[in-house]
Amino acid sequence: MVRSLSSLQSEYRDKTPASFAQWEKGIDVMPGGVIKGAYWYDPYPIYIERAEGCHIYDIDGNKYLDFANHHSTMIVGHNHPDVVQAVSAELQKGLGFGGPTKLEEEISSEIVARFPAIDKVRFTNSGTESSLHATRIVRAHSGKKKIAKFEGAYHGSHDAVEVSSSPPLNKAGSPEMPNAVPAWPGMSKDSETDIIILPYNDMESVEAILTENQDEIAGVFYDGRAGMLDIPVEFSKFVRKITSDLGILMVMDEVVSFRAGKGGYQGYSGIDPDLSIFGKVVGGGLPVGAIGGKSKIMDVVDTTKDTGLPTVNQSGSFSGNSLTLAAGLATLKALTPEAYAHLDNITNQLHVGMESVFKQANIPCQVVSVGSMLNPFISEVPIRDYRAFANIDSGLTNRIHLGLLLKNIHMGRVPMGFCLSTPTQNTDIQRTLDALAEVLDEN
Repeated sequence: MVRSLSSLQSEYRDKTPASFAQWEKGIDVMPGGVIKGAYWYDPYPIYIERAEGCHIYDIDGNKYLDFANHHSTMIVGHNHPDVVQAVSAELQKGLGFGGPTKLEEEISSEIVARFPAIDKVRFTNSGTESSLHATRIVRAHSGKKKIAKFEGAYHGSHDAVEVSSSPPLNKAGSPEMPNAVPAWPGMSKDSETDIIILPYNDMESVEAILTENQDEIAGVFYDGRAGMLDIPVEFSKFVRKITSDLGILMVMDEVVSFRAGKGGYQGYSGIDPDLSIFGKVVGGGLPVGAIGGKSKIMDVVDTTKDTGLPTVNQSGSFSGNSLTLAAGLATLKALTPEAYAHLDNITNQLHVGMESVFKQANIPCQVVSVGSMLNPFISEVPIRDYRAFANIDSGLTNRIHLGLLLKNIHMGRVPMGFCLSTPTQNTDIQRTLDALAEVLDEN
C-alpha cells in the first residue's frame, strides 16, 4: 500500500528545498503563494526552471517526465523546434501591432479544414473568454436567455457556466434533476436561475429537462469529458440529436478534448455542433481561445454589415496576437495523422499497463482514456458521471500523485491526470508504469 502522507511529504521537502523556499517568498505577495489556484497542491508545488520535449526541470535540479503538459496544452511537447522557430520569427517583427496579420487567416483556415461543423473562426485570449462570448452569441442568435450544461463540467471562470462545476453532493439535489449550485461566493444570483444543470449518461432525464425548458434554453454547453469520464459516444450523439430536435444550439467545448484526434472530440464521436470553443492546444503554449461555427451563427459577431439580425461585439486588445497564432499554427501543422497515431499508441500502452499495475496491487481503479488523455480513478464503480467522480478516493489519489513526483513522474491533478505529448516514447511509458508499481508497493 502507498506510504503515509506524512512520510511522502517529508521526503518531498527534502527533495525540493528550493521550491519550498520560493513558495514561502511568494506567500508575502500572492494569495496562497501562487499566481493562480490551479498551481497549488499540498504541501506546495515544484517551481519550474525550464522544459524540453517531454521533460520539465525544477529549480532544485530535478528532472521529471511530464504528463501534466501545462494543463494539457503542450501536446507536441515543450520547446518543439517548429513552434520555437515560428514564434522567434514573429518576435523579430514586433510584439504586437494593433492590426491584422496574415496569420489570422492561415490558422483560421487550418481549423476550418479540420472541423466540418466550422465555417468561420474568431480568436480570444482564453478558453474562458471563448465560453463567455459563445454564451452571448447563442443568446443573441436564439433570443432566449438560459444556458444548460452538465453537472461537473467546467467551461471557464465566469458566472454563466461555472455553476455546478464541482458541487458538494449534499447540495447537488437528485441525480435525475441536479440543482444549480454556485461554484463560489460572489457569483451573481442570476447565475443560479439562468443555468439549467443536466446529468451525464442519463438520456431520459436529459430529454425531459430539455423538453420542459426548450422555450427558454439558448444553448447547451457540452464537453464529453474525454479521458475524464466514461461517456459512450452514443450519449454524445443523443445530446446532439435532442438539441437539434428541440431547436437548441449545441456548443462543443473542445478546449481539452481537441486531444481526442485531428477533428477533436466532435470528429471522434461523429457529431456536428452549432458552435465550438477552443483554447490550450490551438495556442501552442501561449494564451489563446477561439470560437468557431456555421456562418449563420458566427455572423452574429460580424459588425461590418447590417444583416437585420442581432449583433454582438467580440473583441479584445490581445485576442489573436501574432505570437500566439504563430505558435498555434506550427502546433497544428505538427499534429499530423502520424502524430495522433503515436499518441493513441502510447496512451493505450499506458492504459493497459496501468490497469494491470493497479490490479496487481489489489487497488480498485477505473482507468479512462480517449486520444492522448488518461485518468486513473481510485474507485470500485465506473466513472460515468460527476457523482461517481466526486466519490473517488481523493486521499489515496493525492498520495499517489506525491509518490510519483518523488519518482520524477509529473502528472496533472485528476481529472486531468495524464495528457501525453508526442516526444513521449514507449520506454517512458514503461518507466512510468514501473514507478507506479513501486509507489503502490511501498510501505
